[in-house]
Amino acid sequence: MEKRISEIISSMTSFNKEVFNKSEYLPELLTLQRELVDVTFSDVPDRDKLRIWDVETHLEKMNAERGYIANELLKKVKNGCHIICNTIKAEMSGQAGEYKTFRSLETLRCKNAILKNIEFKLGDHRTELDAVVITRKAAFIIEVKNPGKDIFIDERGNYCRVNNDTLCFDKNIGEKMNDKEYLLRAALSKSGFEDIDILNIVVFTNSAIHVENRYPYINTCYLSDLPHRIMKLDGEFIYSDTDIENMVAAIEASKCYEEYPMTIDISTFKKDFACLMATLEKAEIKQLENVKTPKAEIKHKDLKVSPSGNVHKETKHQQMKAKRRYRLASGIAASFTAAFLTSVALAGGAILQKS
Repeated sequence: MEKRISEIISSMTSFNKEVFNKSEYLPELLTLQRELVDVTFSDVPDRDKLRIWDVETHLEKMNAERGYIANELLKKVKNGCHIICNTIKAEMSGQAGEYKTFRSLETLRCKNAILKNIEFKLGDHRTELDAVVITRKAAFIIEVKNPGKDIFIDERGNYCRVNNDTLCFDKNIGEKMNDKEYLLRAALSKSGFEDIDILNIVVFTNSAIHVENRYPYINTCYLSDLPHRIMKLDGEFIYSDTDIENMVAAIEASKCYEEYPMTIDISTFKKDFACLMATLEKAEIKQLENVKTPKAEIKHKDLKVSPSGNVHKETKHQQMKAKRRYRLASGIAASFTAAFLTSVALAGGAILQKS
């Protein structure tokens, strides 16, 4: 079984290095999902449409068919699958929201520079900015959200999802946006822009939800309103084209692409998955060997061979059941005949008496 475990692990090449930036993270997750599908459904030719939840369902079925022999391993693997699945959904949703936002920013009708997916690190501070927009009036930090539920931001900057009139705390978006602004100012100060106006905008790409913002230090808007918020900002033209170019250069120079935070230990997850598959595969082979021999013996014992060499497929037990059914049917028929004759005789007697 150790050999099979090693084979499965070596066949999975996703996440084979320690450092990933954001652009690599989702492709690696999708590759991992494909590898899980390929190992689990190795005998299925058309498996392109299968996903990680199909893997979970199939593993549950395999474990049940083998008498629930790997419950603990299955629990670990399912937990890892849930995390990976949710992370894939979140990454895809985030990228879809960012794509819509970037397309919206392309409609700006003013002098601007747009930087996307900027990562900064300074001491213990580390953050990512979905977009930075620099105009002649100010710099804008754009935080993209693509939720499916209503959002409530309280006076202290707590970001909550509204689920059936219940507030579910997600994060403190006030602290998050403060970190973004702090690191952006640190980057711009290297080019002498220490007092630049920076506005925080949290943009929601889903206009079907309701957003209530009571935190005064960040602005919120829907995607359709984003270009207007930037273009119609009150103020004078402060920065020249050269200033904007220098600010862009300062931000580019301060970028820091480090390891993207992993939600689970991928190496441990792969090992648990390989152990589970090897255990279930071994149990399946053992089960087939145990079932095959008794079937052959029963089949040979139950067949009767006549003197002429013909095989009669009815067993002795089946023949006895047939005889019992025949005797029962004969008894019912005899009773019916007797009752019929008696009724005829009584009817005839009644007719004779009448005449």
